[in-house]
Amino acid sequence: MMRGRMRRPTFLDSVFERTATRFLRRIHRITHRMPVRPRAIVKQRVLVIAPHPDDEVIAVGGSLALHQRAGSEMMTLYATMDEPAPDGSTVRRGEAERAARLLGFDPRFLGLPDGALSQHEATLTREIEQVIRSFRPEVIYCPFPADHHRDHMSASACTGAAVTRAGYSGDVCCYEVWTSLWPNAGVDITSVIDVKREAINCYASQVASLHYVEGALGLNRFRGLKLEVPYAEAFFACEPGTFHELCRTLAVI
Repeated sequence: MMRGRMRRPTFLDSVFERTATRFLRRIHRITHRMPVRPRAIVKQRVLVIAPHPDDEVIAVGGSLALHQRAGSEMMTLYATMDEPAPDGSTVRRGEAERAARLLGFDPRFLGLPDGALSQHEATLTREIEQVIRSFRPEVIYCPFPADHHRDHMSASACTGAAVTRAGYSGDVCCYEVWTSLWPNAGVDITSVIDVKREAINCYASQVASLHYVEGALGLNRFRGLKLEVPYAEAFFACEPGTFHELCRTLAVI
């Protein structure tokens, strides 16, 4: 074990802690005092940041199905990919392409290592920034900064940095996968729940060992209670400045 002198807290540390605490309390109070508002899906340019192939359908598969019906132009940027087989193919890439055909979005694959996004955040931030500048989305779906998976936290942090660098001015909708978030918006996905189920089942390699369909749709059933609908997807929706500050406050940037 290495021995050394423990760094004493500085004045700046205490200022940051107080500021972060105030910001989190403000966000918490706002989201818990306000009702979860129904969010209408309209024709837009949609960008989804998916840490792994399957996050997009588990988290926002219903919203993407509704965007498809609305005629939205959609792109999903996959940060990681599974290890290639000896012939160079990857199982999850094929599954993602099937989900893309079903839901009508353009899949883009960065191929960064699964489980190690924190070591490639500069690259991921740069790639997201370039996509924002070229694709010009009107809404971005990405993981909530506190979603309990290291790759999800990195993807959120990189999105937070990228929206600032690119001067993005649209909406950011944070989604939930492994950790429930503080929702302030919800989308009624009842009419497309069977499409979402089919989209998740596109990932046969994943649902074979984990009950993603039951888990995701169970969460959607629970989220529907607030909107008084059978199924809903919940989001923390905000403008880019608030999202960037939230990422900084949660120490992911």
